[in-house]
Amino acid sequence: MLTTLGYTTGESLLVTHMAVGTLADAVGTKTYTAEQATSFVDTYIHITQGLRAQMTKLAGTGLRKDDAQFVQDTIRTADEVVVESNDLKKYIASRSQADAEAYDNDRKQALKEIKALLSIKD
Repeated sequence: MLTTLGYTTGESLLVTHMAVGTLADAVGTKTYTAEQATSFVDTYIHITQGLRAQMTKLAGTGLRKDDAQFVQDTIRTADEVVVESNDLKKYIASRSQADAEAYDNDRKQALKEIKALLSIKD
């Protein structure tokens, strides 16, 4: 059961990461207003923080060592997705090159963590 939970949790982080990236593309082409884009990214942040909270609860339940490590890795990866999302939110508000670069750097870091979590090879 924990393997299934772990995989679907990792998949959720990957899909959220991809949704944030798609939103970033839409922001770049001005498909959405800043208010609309901010609302979407706030939803992604909220969902990812909820996932993180549930994994934190699970971490405190006396898991086996390898399961506990996976849960900790998942929490760290969720944090990366939140950082990435917050960077996009900052960029939406500022449209500054510095915020765009911060988003791009953290986007790459989040994907690296997600790939590691799901054992995806390049």
